[in-house]
Amino acid sequence: MILEYPEYYESFRCIGGDCPDTCCAGWEVDVDRESSQYYKSVDGEFGKRLKEHICEDGEGCYFPLTKDKRCPFLNKENLCDIYTNLGEESLCQTCTEYPRYFMDIGNYEQTDMSLSCMELGRIFYTETPVIEYVRSENPVEGEPLTEDDRDTLVEILSLRNKCISLLQDTGHSFNDKLLEVRALVSYAEGEDPGEKDKSRGFLTESYKELILLYESLDSINEEWSEKLSYYKELSDNPSKLDMIPEFTSLYSEKLDEWIPKTGVYFIFRYFIDTMTDGDIENELCFVHRSLRLIFFMLFAEWVSKGNIDVSDMIYVAHLYSKEVEHDDGNVDRIKKSV
Repeated sequence: MILEYPEYYESFRCIGGDCPDTCCAGWEVDVDRESSQYYKSVDGEFGKRLKEHICEDGEGCYFPLTKDKRCPFLNKENLCDIYTNLGEESLCQTCTEYPRYFMDIGNYEQTDMSLSCMELGRIFYTETPVIEYVRSENPVEGEPLTEDDRDTLVEILSLRNKCISLLQDTGHSFNDKLLEVRALVSYAEGEDPGEKDKSRGFLTESYKELILLYESLDSINEEWSEKLSYYKELSDNPSKLDMIPEFTSLYSEKLDEWIPKTGVYFIFRYFIDTMTDGDIENELCFVHRSLRLIFFMLFAEWVSKGNIDVSDMIYVAHLYSKEVEHDDGNVDRIKKSV
């Protein structure tokens, strides 16, 4: 098995209760079968508490959220009582792996971490000028692929790497880089970039149309819903929208750093989905819409506060990722809505 992951993957360490957000709130925690069986075997008062909170449905087990939308084992110090009482090795798979994710295709495994984690966002935006990728191998055999699928995988990874290199090249604005990424994808599809762009409906969406799409998605957070209401209000105000060129000019250096870097994150994570989606246009649509909304989220922070810095970039990437990327249905609707 060939393994590939960004170099910052090795720098990440969970900071627990010192994190400005917690991954133990907002989401119901899925509990794998092995962990569930272990929790049911624990004796004493803590074992009784574990059994009281494990819920089962037809598809598996989970810890339901409290009325405050927190994991029932997340204490007032934002630390995990399972970790404290039973040790790190007793955490369920979901809690052990987050914010990591794994994608296997044949003998290739892609690994990364989610920007929904604010500590990962801090590392990503403040300690990683250029994203380098590490490749290694292990003796594990993946699922066999047909020769055609192997060739397709090689082509997708090659295109992905070219797009990432382009985004990390200096000297161009983020809009120019995204135009060149679309052109690379068009050439890979055997089409003229200019003509292909005319058929990409997502390129002509207004900000209001884009925000209405995101309003239609499932949400886990009142803060997100409140933000979307504010974004919609801004998108419906011509005098505010007229301030976008000023914002872009004021923060051109930072935007030309942050937006392409975020694009690298999305392209590495999602281009490989072409193997299952069957059409890289779905992935390109997701990348475009994601970056466009994140840009507008930054603009909204500037309108609201009068200035932005890297902490705002970390915040909006975290908020977007937490609301969108951890729901497969949301991701699919952003990829394919017209």
